[in-house]
Amino acid sequence: MGDRVDVGVLGATGTVGQRLIQLLENHPWFRLAEVCGSEASAGKTLAERIGAGADRLSSATAGLQLQALDGPWTSSILLSALPSGPAQKSEVELAEAGHLVVSNASSHRMGELVPLLIPEVNSSHLDLVARQPWKGALVTNPNCAAVGLVVALAPLHEAFGVASVVTTSFQAISGAGVPGPPASSLVDNVIPFIGGEEQKLTCEPQKILGTVTPDGVEPATFPVSASCTRVAVLDGHLLAVSVALTGRPSIEDVTAALEEYRGSDACRDLPSAPERVLQVLAAEDRPQPRLDRDLGQGMTVSVGRIRPCEVLDSKFFVLSHNLVRGAAGAALLNAELCHAQGVLGSG
Repeated sequence: MGDRVDVGVLGATGTVGQRLIQLLENHPWFRLAEVCGSEASAGKTLAERIGAGADRLSSATAGLQLQALDGPWTSSILLSALPSGPAQKSEVELAEAGHLVVSNASSHRMGELVPLLIPEVNSSHLDLVARQPWKGALVTNPNCAAVGLVVALAPLHEAFGVASVVTTSFQAISGAGVPGPPASSLVDNVIPFIGGEEQKLTCEPQKILGTVTPDGVEPATFPVSASCTRVAVLDGHLLAVSVALTGRPSIEDVTAALEEYRGSDACRDLPSAPERVLQVLAAEDRPQPRLDRDLGQGMTVSVGRIRPCEVLDSKFFVLSHNLVRGAAGAALLNAELCHAQGVLGSG
């Protein structure tokens, strides 16, 4: 534990930032050394800012003092849970200063030379970092709903080729951050709109499943039609997915491709990687957020109800934990991949 790499968390007091801090407790490779929150938080301790949540942290972590975002940072790796606005400028400045910035924000996901990573799916995209113009580096993880969709599409695209996708998401309250939607708006209700979410689901999967070229990433060409809703679930994004596949494979072949998928060998020994990135559930009423979101400590994506589609070829439900596999755990796994492959900032 004495040889751990120092890391900092940007946006440490938000929903994703607090989950990152919890995941870093006793991490075998990384030591949480620095944190920042909002401008008004500077100078306060984590315990003072997050209140009751500090009970789950070690005394050393709870006592960390929040610093200014634009202040000096000494950690070689910075895990960013910043809102997209501040992230747009600050993440680039920190990469220019020599840090490896691993971001959960959407600001730079579609940048030509910025990897949009799911380590089990497209670890080879980390090669883009060598072409970045900064002294440090910047890598990103996908949208919290796109993660589950892409992990389920990856084996199908690899085995058959995805031709088109239609999906409707049922997204948890925690995905809205703090304070989130008013409770009264979700009682006896579903909200059929989440600002900016559908655009992310229609463009991020193609980049992740695309091919690295001399110019960046050539995206996969399949279209995605997405409808996103907010539902009264605490954690876990559920998606109904219909997909058209090249060659119109049988449901048995589709199921076998999903069941056999293990993902890239590049993340086999990463501390946050689950034993199974994708798990097929046989029961006709699964996956369910309350029952299945914590599979693989929240890092396993589950799929169920695989069946023929009357309009496209196949349809199924896919579930992922939006705060773990879809956010904090995703960023941490990306940082582990960078560390394992020698992509580190200078601090």
